[in-house]
This record gives sequence, C-alpha cells and structure tokens, in this order.
Amino acid sequence: MLKREQVLSFAGFPSLSDFQSEDWRLLFQGLECDQEDFLAHEKSFRSPEYRWPRDSLHTWSRLWEYPYVIHHLRRFRQAKPSNGLLRVADIGSGVTFFPFSVARLGYDVTCIDVDPICAHDIPIAAKIIDHAPGKIVIGLMDGKRVPLGDESQDVVYCVSVLEHIPNCEDTIKEVARILKPGGQFVLTVDIDLRGDSELGVEAFAFMQAKLEARFRIAIPQRVIHPAALLTTESSLYPSVHKSAVAYAKQLVKNALNGRLLRGSASVGVDLTVYGTVLEKI
Repeated sequence: MLKREQVLSFAGFPSLSDFQSEDWRLLFQGLECDQEDFLAHEKSFRSPEYRWPRDSLHTWSRLWEYPYVIHHLRRFRQAKPSNGLLRVADIGSGVTFFPFSVARLGYDVTCIDVDPICAHDIPIAAKIIDHAPGKIVIGLMDGKRVPLGDESQDVVYCVSVLEHIPNCEDTIKEVARILKPGGQFVLTVDIDLRGDSELGVEAFAFMQAKLEARFRIAIPQRVIHPAALLTTESSLYPSVHKSAVAYAKQLVKNALNGRLLRGSASVGVDLTVYGTVLEKI
C-alpha cells in the first residue's frame, strides 16, 4: 500500500483521499502562487480571442493533473542534477501558467499547439514573467508533425489533450520520435465513464495498446475503489454541466476549425482522469 506522501507516484486514477495528503497540498499551493503571478500580468499578453479557462488550475481535473505532472517532472529533473537544463515539450499547451512552473524547475520548455493565438501570447508572456532558469518558446504544429527534431527532448508531457486528437496514434509516434532514448512521457487523459464522449473504454484500450508499442510504464500502478474516484461530480471544483447536445456541437465546431480539443471546465458527460509516466523503449 502506498504511503500518504507517495500518492502522486503511481500510474492510475486519482482518489479523493489524495487531496488530503501533504504532498498534494504543498504542490498545489505552489502552483496557486505561480498562477496568481501569471494572471497578474494577463492584461499585458492575453488575446481577447483566447477562449479556454483563465483559471485553469481550479478546474475539476487540473487540481490533480498539474500537481501530478509537476511532481514527476521534478523527480526526473532531480535524477539528472549534472545535466544542465533539460528539454521538455508541452503538447497542446494553450496559454497557461504551467509551462512557467516547469521552466522554473530547470527545463527549457517548448509549448506545442495548433492555435495561432498561442504563438502570439506565449512569447509576450515569456518576456514579462520571470521563469528562470529555464526558457520558454512556442512551436506551432502544421498537420501531424511536431516541429521538433528527432530525439531532441528529455521529457514530453501532455495534459488532457491526447484523447481529443482524432488520430492519437500519429501523435504517439511523434512523441516517441522527439524523445531521447530513456526519455519520459508524462501523460494524463480524461476517461468517459458513460461511453458517449471521445475516450470511452474501447478507445482507452486502443490508446493504451498504441502507447505500449513504443513505451513502457516507468512507475508503479495503483487500483482504487470506484467510490473514491475523482470525477466531474466529486471534484473539489465540480464542473458546470452543459447539455450533451451542446457539448457535441462544440466538439464538432472545434474539429472543423482544425483545433486540438482540450478539456473544458464545462462538460456534458461524466469524466474521470488517468495519469501515467512512460519511458521510451
């Protein structure tokens, strides 16, 4: 059984009891400070067209996902103390405080997105907001290819984006291509509990099979009781529900616009979230 302070060190689903741990609390408080600083400068860089939540941390899944990802990025950084700055790619970054938190750990961060707004806002924010010792740059995806060289990244992370990409296999191949041998892929995905959204049980099994073809799980796995599961309803920040029809229309609209479909604070389905750390084979 995992000790309380190890609640973020597993692969699997978050438990509501994780939010009672000192490990999670300290990480979350630190990220709250980072986001507060980021949002204090928002008027200087934020495009009015940006439509994702400004307060991304206080949403139903990010309150677990961001501490989970930062925990594993910190562990990877600490395991390589003499390697100087490491390189990390944020797939589907949006324009949030989180890459700035990662850069402060000692990473050079490349934010990857398809939205031109990110290419406008992120460089401006990077000039204004301190994120030393790391650097932050942006790379726009054009089609299926991630604009980074082969085996150029020490780590890749992806926070609730992969499940919204129509052909996740192509993105998984790209992640494997840009990672160095032994590099890690820190991944979280939303799981649909009702089976009427993108990533139900069958789609999740397909994704896992494609991941297992190129990566191995690098951390222990944990199973929890369903009653303890973090969901859109049980979260400390429950989601505001739309109708299922309205949500479906939004997905179609975004797809036609050629955008990555990120998770939103407003959803019309019941979701939980899964996290894992994978190592390139």
